[in-house]
Amino acid sequence: MIVFSNACCNSRSHGAAVVMAMLLAALAATIAATLLWQQQRWIGEHQHRRDQVQAQALAMAGVQWTRQIVFENAPAGNIVQLGQPWALRLPAMPIENGSISGYIVDAQGRFNVNNLSTNSTAAASTRAGLQRLFAALALPATLINALGDWIDTDDTASDPGGAEDAWYLAQATPGLAANGPVRRGGELLLVRDVSPATLARARPFVAALDAPTAVNVNTAPAEVLAASVGGLDAAAAAMLVASREKTPFASVADFKARLPRPDLTIDETSLDVRSNWFEVSIEARQGDTLARARALLKRSSTPGEWPMVIWQTVE
Repeated sequence: MIVFSNACCNSRSHGAAVVMAMLLAALAATIAATLLWQQQRWIGEHQHRRDQVQAQALAMAGVQWTRQIVFENAPAGNIVQLGQPWALRLPAMPIENGSISGYIVDAQGRFNVNNLSTNSTAAASTRAGLQRLFAALALPATLINALGDWIDTDDTASDPGGAEDAWYLAQATPGLAANGPVRRGGELLLVRDVSPATLARARPFVAALDAPTAVNVNTAPAEVLAASVGGLDAAAAAMLVASREKTPFASVADFKARLPRPDLTIDETSLDVRSNWFEVSIEARQGDTLARARALLKRSSTPGEWPMVIWQTVE
């Protein structure tokens, strides 16, 4: 006969209770840790979203600030040149929990691709300028026909390299030619044979402005100056840039008078020393969040009003 003592049973029950208590304590600790982690995650996500909203709001406020800068420092009807306050790049300025920086670029210091849509003198001058520019950048001259067909309103493809609806419909992702002005530079990626690398190479020298515009010789980079004047080489263009840093061009006639050779001819209607279009880039940081805003400003036709925002993106 086997006899179990009460002491043995009590010992086993006590041991089981201890193990159960330990398991319950571990479970409680796990639940507490999970809740704490979820709370910290929620707080982190909330802070990130708050910083994101604040950074985007700050970037948009920066665009509004640049409207005032252009209005006050590049007055309508006056010479626009790179020695004016609007052209100064704002370094990252510290603010509470972040920073903001930005800069303004004269969009009329570039060739306006939308000039190609007309049959005017501006179209012929822009086409000739783009031909010289693309040659200097080692880009195919046929791209100019593709750009012209994208913008013009007819359905006749230019040869060589042009493309209208028939060509775009035959692609792997079918589409249609815009047959209207380019609104933003990124749209050019939809044009035949325009790759991201091609656009990156040409982007500093071309703009998409929804009105015929002349090139401002006071703000155009040397590459655009060289392309604007037939026969002007890179070295001579660099000398013109150095000259205007000391004394900005007072007029197109002044620019013409400072050309290195008298036999160089220009289309004076395609050049100017004033500007009405400006591109803005703003970068705002809040905490670990970065927001960027870009915008195109056009000088208002109403005296006393800040420039209009033609388009704006925030990311």
